[in-house]
Amino acid sequence: MDQQIVTCCSVGVYEHALKRGNQYIVNNERDDKYRISGNHGRLIWISKAHFIDGNITLPYLKEWKSEDDPIDYDLLEVDLIFSDGSKRWCLITTPSKLIHYFEEQAHLSGFNISHLLILKEINHEVIEQTLRYLEAQDRLTEASVALK
Repeated sequence: MDQQIVTCCSVGVYEHALKRGNQYIVNNERDDKYRISGNHGRLIWISKAHFIDGNITLPYLKEWKSEDDPIDYDLLEVDLIFSDGSKRWCLITTPSKLIHYFEEQAHLSGFNISHLLILKEINHEVIEQTLRYLEAQDRLTEASVALK
């Protein structure tokens, strides 16, 4: 009997047991859940929504960079480079920088930018932590735009 293998695409609330991109052997299956041995060494039932069937290689965030100085810009452009060579970008700001942006753009009453990330503060550690969190939750693609 062949073992069923699934690949984690989103960790959800299971950061202690899963890592996005890791493959897991299915020990049991029922309804909408798999029973797998998590990274913590224990068997655990987890929703199938966190997995893709098969031994799949998921692209991961290799690096990110921004040439914008947070002091000079209210909306920073950040480039994302993935392991498969693809590139994406997003905008990053803070609540106070967003207020300043609206004060400077008095003609705007509002806007919608799906690739805008609002962080508590802008520094390397906070940006890195936020991007890694979004990636682990499989939300980084929807929070960014493909570069051509």
